[in-house]
Amino acid sequence: MPKKTRKRGRVEAEGAGPPLASDHMDDAMSTASVGSLSSEQSLDTFAETGDDAVDESSAQEVFEEKLNDAIEGLLEKSLKGRTNSIRSVISAMRKRVLTGFLIDRHVTVTDALERSLKRGKGEEQAISASALMLLSVQLGLTEEGEALFNSIKPILLSLLLDPSASVAARTQCAEAVGLCGFICANDIHVVAELMSTLESIFVKSYLKGDKTSPVFSPQTCALHRAALDSWSLLLSIATTSSVKSLVDMHLHRLPELLENSDLEVRIAGGEAISLLYELARELDEDFEGPAMDSLCEKLKQMSTDNSKHQNKKDRKQQRSSFRDILHYIEDASFRDFECKFGNESVYIDSWARKRQYDSLCSSLGSGMNSHLKGNVLLRDIFGLGAPIPAGAVSDKLSKNDRRLYNQAVFKARTQIRQKLRDKRMAKLSG
Repeated sequence: MPKKTRKRGRVEAEGAGPPLASDHMDDAMSTASVGSLSSEQSLDTFAETGDDAVDESSAQEVFEEKLNDAIEGLLEKSLKGRTNSIRSVISAMRKRVLTGFLIDRHVTVTDALERSLKRGKGEEQAISASALMLLSVQLGLTEEGEALFNSIKPILLSLLLDPSASVAARTQCAEAVGLCGFICANDIHVVAELMSTLESIFVKSYLKGDKTSPVFSPQTCALHRAALDSWSLLLSIATTSSVKSLVDMHLHRLPELLENSDLEVRIAGGEAISLLYELARELDEDFEGPAMDSLCEKLKQMSTDNSKHQNKKDRKQQRSSFRDILHYIEDASFRDFECKFGNESVYIDSWARKRQYDSLCSSLGSGMNSHLKGNVLLRDIFGLGAPIPAGAVSDKLSKNDRRLYNQAVFKARTQIRQKLRDKRMAKLSG
């Protein structure tokens, strides 16, 4: 039985948290130039240096003009021209909140990216999926955002399940399915469909019939990890009525992923287990789960692993991650942390909120702080209220008051979304 005390530690993280696996992709894209433009200066470079040369209004006009040129370049016949344009659009969407600008052009952008996703190959498909994911973050809970999701869902699912497609493209599709579904899917049956499709990918990393762990290439392991993380993201907004069946279906199998040779798959598996326990304990605070003693023994072993088959960095990451996972399974204690941006901060105090924060960080990369400041969708997700105007002084609460406020907002928002899904399901059943 888990202990009733809920002691929490605290780690304050400046910016958007620790570096993520996708940061190298963000860095590469942020420096890409637009091949179809006459200027060699990229959108991202201008965004950083333009305000020094001209006033803010003029800088915005020039930025939007360059972005318009990049959008036109999405339909270039040249593969290099298209991919450079896609990268520049990605860079712009990460760097700035462009909701109004993109709402006016969402049909053009969506059609062009869908074309690249369906007819392109390899890298073009991968970055197109990434761009569509960012477009969903930009459009948020608007009619245009819902239309985007309904349009791209079948394409993303088809490519994700296509074994002949490049693994890199399928990996980006796995991430897009999770994040776009998290933002826009209001039908419980659609969420279930997405989770089932993602599950069909990562279950291949479960133990084989002879109880040995399958061996895959690092690229395929990345695909399985992305599918599991996206599945967990959708699990974080699961309705109360579906939690019990999800726990019964998955909690006895997920520990098999702890035997995987890939560190990221092991950590994703451990965090998915913690999230299932968290949701189950919201229904029954004494929940223990199947074979809890053997699970804790395995987690303890992983949190103290000193084996030499891993490099020093990986050993350190594994021990740190599984110490937190073990403490939660044993004591129902989440090690909360605070991520600061400017004069504000996001308080991460649950596995559900951590999964949501990590998924958005993975998509937005170094632009996470900009979106936390000005993106209405992200500020709603993390209970930050309306964007604070530039130069305004925010009312500062004590850390404890801020923690309690964020917990209340997060719980209320989750309950509202669950009730909406339950109501939609009841309507469909009737």
